[in-house]
Amino acid sequence: MSNLGNIIGTGFLTLDVILNGSKKTPPKFQAGGSFGNVLTILSFLGFNTYPISRLADNKVTDLLLADIQKWDVNIDLIFKQEKGSTPIIIHRILKDKYGKPHHKFEFKNPNNGKWLPSYRPFLSKDVKKIEQCIPKFKLYYFDRVSRSSIELAKYARNNDALVYFEPSSYNNSKQFQESLNNSDIIKFSSDRIKNYKEIFPKNNSILEIETLGIDGVNYRFKSDNWIHLKPFQVNNVIDTAGAGDWSSSGIIKMIATNGELVNQTNEQIEQAINYGQALGAINCLFEGARGAMYNANLEDVDKLTSLLINNQFHKASINFKDNTSEFDYSVVESLFNSI
Repeated sequence: MSNLGNIIGTGFLTLDVILNGSKKTPPKFQAGGSFGNVLTILSFLGFNTYPISRLADNKVTDLLLADIQKWDVNIDLIFKQEKGSTPIIIHRILKDKYGKPHHKFEFKNPNNGKWLPSYRPFLSKDVKKIEQCIPKFKLYYFDRVSRSSIELAKYARNNDALVYFEPSSYNNSKQFQESLNNSDIIKFSSDRIKNYKEIFPKNNSILEIETLGIDGVNYRFKSDNWIHLKPFQVNNVIDTAGAGDWSSSGIIKMIATNGELVNQTNEQIEQAINYGQALGAINCLFEGARGAMYNANLEDVDKLTSLLINNQFHKASINFKDNTSEFDYSVVESLFNSI
């Protein structure tokens, strides 16, 4: 695998428990959360990735780490601590009465109804220690606002790295504004932040991207004016979860390998966004937020993406890998009984 450079990040890292509604179907345990997905996908795409996180010291974390290590993600900066927390999300893949697939996320233990563990950032007092362990890197990604994530953003900029901020929601706190002020790229979903354009008529960063789901993307680059790009769509969609994370990963791959962001052209930015959108569409053909990784190798994913971008997807012919889970449903029961 090629080495495209180092990327660090922090934020929402979870264990996704993927179920399809039948206890006869083996469950899947995969690392998730936007931050977790993006850094794992970027490792698949050819980068060295270094997630920074404070997790619990338990079986949940062991399952999470076992998954990301399959994809050569560096876990040296993931700390297991007694007061850490490893969030769990139940990702159910279902079908409606018309047979159309849809998914829902659950955040309560199905065995006792209690809330599953939630996110805790790593402590700001540990930032200096972490900085001493980080290799030279091209880009820093974060998706949750905290004092520690902001300090790392400042550190990244001071070390000539790009800062990519993907907020899950908006608030008018000083820390949120500080996160915007220290970012080079801001990507958000119109579902999560509906009035970004009204709140910020002028740009906060070099590149800002608003995702619109099936309606494509709006972006503004070194300008206050928004430009619309159409989406890529595929038939036989299985699961739309994770499309935005693949989109971010594709955008990052293209931008991080094209030199200084401020010197890039609108054409390069649109190529990056289109590549990301196409990757997201390809992943919708598989179960799970990173299903494409488990069912096809990088060469085949890139082949499918290229065909989609060039309106030749009808020519696609790929022999997908066997993605049979190594677990059975008893592991799910045991896991939730232990929490």
